[in-house]
Amino acid sequence: MIYLDFGLERGNFVFQGQFSSSSKVTGLMGPSGSGKTSILLALAGVLRPQKGSIRVEGRDFFDSGQGINLPPEERRLGVVFQDDLLFPHLSVRDNLLFGYRRTVETQRKLKPEEIFALLDLEPLLDRGVGDLSGGEARRVALGRALLTSPCLLLLDEPLTGLDLMLRDRLLAYLLRLKNELDIPMIYVSHNFSDLSLLADESVLLTVEQAGKNGKRSRVAAFGDPFRILPVTGQFSSAGGVENLIRGEVVEARPGCGYAVVKSGDLLIRIPLNDNYVGAECYVTIRADEIILAVESLPRVSARNVWTGRIEEIIYLENMALVTVNVGRKIRAEVTLEAARELGLRPGMIVHALVKVRSMRSVVLDRLNR
Repeated sequence: MIYLDFGLERGNFVFQGQFSSSSKVTGLMGPSGSGKTSILLALAGVLRPQKGSIRVEGRDFFDSGQGINLPPEERRLGVVFQDDLLFPHLSVRDNLLFGYRRTVETQRKLKPEEIFALLDLEPLLDRGVGDLSGGEARRVALGRALLTSPCLLLLDEPLTGLDLMLRDRLLAYLLRLKNELDIPMIYVSHNFSDLSLLADESVLLTVEQAGKNGKRSRVAAFGDPFRILPVTGQFSSAGGVENLIRGEVVEARPGCGYAVVKSGDLLIRIPLNDNYVGAECYVTIRADEIILAVESLPRVSARNVWTGRIEEIIYLENMALVTVNVGRKIRAEVTLEAARELGLRPGMIVHALVKVRSMRSVVLDRLNR
């Protein structure tokens, strides 16, 4: 359980807010200047609030009423910033073991070999950090934070600055961490798509003018990312909506130019890249790349044609987000005009069409270990 209720002032900036979460991943979203990083720094003990309290996993980190303010080293938090902050004079191995060697032996919950395998770091161990790609450096920073056996992992926009391929790959690793480790996370992002794929609950911050030059930030909404989506007011600039499905590559068809991924009873045709039959992978589909059709379906060129039932429709300012169960829940983005003309409603049977080239996929090296 994470509980925050505090006021923080930094120059002309003031934050006052409260939220609590027992979720595996709690998202933190808001415009630039809304205090996302300041909240992480207050959690980590780098910034001291003027009043209030912070409690994590039953431990009081800060309580102005009781005079409690644990120093950063006693809070046992893992922190990963978007600029990685690796030690340039150390090898990858020594970067990874830096915090581990300084962690009390009785508090070590994770073994180096486990983290090396979990993040596919073995091939990098003897390299210098200057020889790493952006995605590799971010994985090393994650591994270093995890090897301190933290009670909470703080991630400050870890996907920012990566190209699309590296972003998808690191996202898959983050999902692996969520599924396989018993460590709660707070994930900061300005991108709704990242939060919708990772976070169980999200905090939405807003910022407003306070006086002539000041800014005041507060918690505007908290809950399931899709429940608070209508109140963000920034949907179109927040990265849109993506669907992410985990499955297994069951067939490669070079003559057709695609591979087949099986997820439950759902078959997904994806571009034929480095797809290894028998490997598990993540498939990403943008919601605005999915076409919905009703009534009888004519012959179409799209290789992915799935039939399912509408479970929910969320109406936003300029579009409707339609959740369809096709064996896996997917979300499709349609215009309000299209939703009206098709008569879309919960319980209705529809067809979802997606071109092969609209799919992105990631096969992790040792996902099936």
